[in-house]
Amino acid sequence: MNSDEVYEIKRTWEIPATTPTESGVAILIRFFTKYPSNLQKFSTFKDMTLDELKNNPRFKAHANRIMKVFDDSIKTLDDNCSHLEEIWTKIAQSHFNRQIEKQSFNELKEVILEVLVAACNLNDQQTEIWLKLLDFVYEIIFKTIDQLEQDV
Repeated sequence: MNSDEVYEIKRTWEIPATTPTESGVAILIRFFTKYPSNLQKFSTFKDMTLDELKNNPRFKAHANRIMKVFDDSIKTLDDNCSHLEEIWTKIAQSHFNRQIEKQSFNELKEVILEVLVAACNLNDQQTEIWLKLLDFVYEIIFKTIDQLEQDV
């Protein structure tokens, strides 16, 4: 990513980063609303309604962790990509161990972009920049999953 793109990511990220838990909850609730089968992959939450989830402390903590991963990633965009790779390789490994499939990742990617566009009022150019970042992150995730599948 060039410096102008990094600037736009960081500038627009300030909006959801001011309320990380609420932003993370919004992403996950939309994810489970749009793709309800993914809720079944969360043993702790699978028997809860979406309204119950919104007020559940463990759910909020998980939502906050998701936002922290993105926040840490965005803070490293000025550096080389090795730290970004390290962050997202760990995410891929932990989710592979929970048998989360690429389809679920792709569904989440779609929802993240939808929520960011709405929350940050992104224009087409900003949306493309975010998509570029997400594509890069997902390349790391899918490369790691492919390697782990080969090792099994």
